[in-house]
Amino acid sequence: MASTSETGHAKNVANLLKLNQLIATFGTTYNPSNNTIKPASLTALYTTATAKLTATNTAFTNWKNATNARELAFTPLTKQATQILGTLQSLGIVQQTIDDFAFQVNKFRSSTTKTPATAPNTTAPTAKIITPLPPIVVTEPIQAHNSTSQQSFDNKLQHLEKMILILQSIPTYTPNETPYKIATLQTQLTTLITLNNTANTSYATLKSARIDRNTIFYNTLTGMLSVVKLTKAYIRSIYGSTSPQYHAITALKFVKVIRK
Repeated sequence: MASTSETGHAKNVANLLKLNQLIATFGTTYNPSNNTIKPASLTALYTTATAKLTATNTAFTNWKNATNARELAFTPLTKQATQILGTLQSLGIVQQTIDDFAFQVNKFRSSTTKTPATAPNTTAPTAKIITPLPPIVVTEPIQAHNSTSQQSFDNKLQHLEKMILILQSIPTYTPNETPYKIATLQTQLTTLITLNNTANTSYATLKSARIDRNTIFYNTLTGMLSVVKLTKAYIRSIYGSTSPQYHAITALKFVKVIRK
C-alpha cells in the first residue's frame, strides 16, 4: 500500500490541476501582476510537476524490481555454501583448509540477517494541520538508510569470491554436481555482481528523482506549495476572505513532506 507521503505528492498534483481549473472560471478578473501566478505559469508548473512525479514513480518501480531480483538471486547462497562445505569434508583434505572454508561460510551466514529493502521516506508519516492559508505539513520520520542491507550484499560477494579462491587451491576439488563446480560459481559471482550493481544504481536514480521532484514541489521560494500560497493570497485580495471563490480555493489542501 502506498504511504501517506507518497500519495500526498500525487494529491498535490491533482489539486494543482483543480486550482488551475477553478482559476479558469474566474475569467479576466484573475489578472495578477506577478508572472509566477499567471494562468500560463500555473499550467506550466502543473506540466512540470506531473512529469517529475511520473519520473519518481518510474524510478521507484525500477528500484523495487532490481532489489527483488537481487534478493531472489542471493537467497540460495547460504545453503549452497553449506553444501559445498560438506563436499570438502568428504574429500579427506587437510583440516586447516576445511577450517578456512568453514570460516568463510560462517561469515557468510553472519551477513544474512534480513534487512528489507526500503525506499527512504515511504512510511506513513504523522500529520500536523496548520492554518488554512499555508500548506499542511506532513512530517516523515527518517528511516534507517538501507546501507546495512547494501553492505550485507557487498559482504556476501566478498565471501563468495574468497570461497571460490579456496576451492581453486584444492587440486582434488572436482565435484560432479554442476552447481558446485568452480566454473559455475564464477559465473554465479559475475551475475550477482551485476545484479547488485543494478540495484545500487537504481537506488541512486530513485534518490535523484526524488530530489528533483521535491525541488519542484517544495522549494521555499519557487516550489509548487509556495506558488499556491501566493495564488491563494491574490485570490483573497480580489474576492475577499469570505467569498465563495476564496473558499473554493482554500478547500484544496496541499501537503508538504518534510523530515524531522
